[in-house]
Amino acid sequence: MNFDIEKFSYRLTVLLDENNMSQTQLAKKIGTSNVTICRYLTCERIPRLDVLTKIASVFKVSLDYLLGLSEDKASNNTREDPDLDIAISIGKLYCLENNSRLSKAQIELIKKLLLANKDFILSA
Repeated sequence: MNFDIEKFSYRLTVLLDENNMSQTQLAKKIGTSNVTICRYLTCERIPRLDVLTKIASVFKVSLDYLLGLSEDKASNNTREDPDLDIAISIGKLYCLENNSRLSKAQIELIKKLLLANKDFILSA
C-alpha cells in the first residue's frame, strides 16, 4: 500500500480544526517545526513513524485512523500491558498479508520497525 498522504493531510487538518490548534502549537507539542507541519498538510512530506505516533498521541486518535486505515478515531491504548499492544499490532499486520495493498516486504518492514521502536512508541 502506498501511504495515502492526501487522507493523512485531510485528517490532520480536521484534527487541528476540531481541537482549535495551530500548526505552530502542534509543532511545539511534537518537537518539530511549523514548516514541517505545513509540509505534511500540503502533501509535500511524509511523516516518520515516531512523528505519526506523537501526532496520534496529541489528538488521542489511533494510528490506524490517522493513516486512513480505519474510520474509528478511538485509540485502543487502554490495556495495561504495553507489550500486548505491540503484539496485537503485529498480529493485525499478519491479517493484512492476504488482504492488503501492502506487499509482504512492506508488512515485514513495518513489523521490524514496530519491534525495533517498541520502547519509543510505548513512551509516547
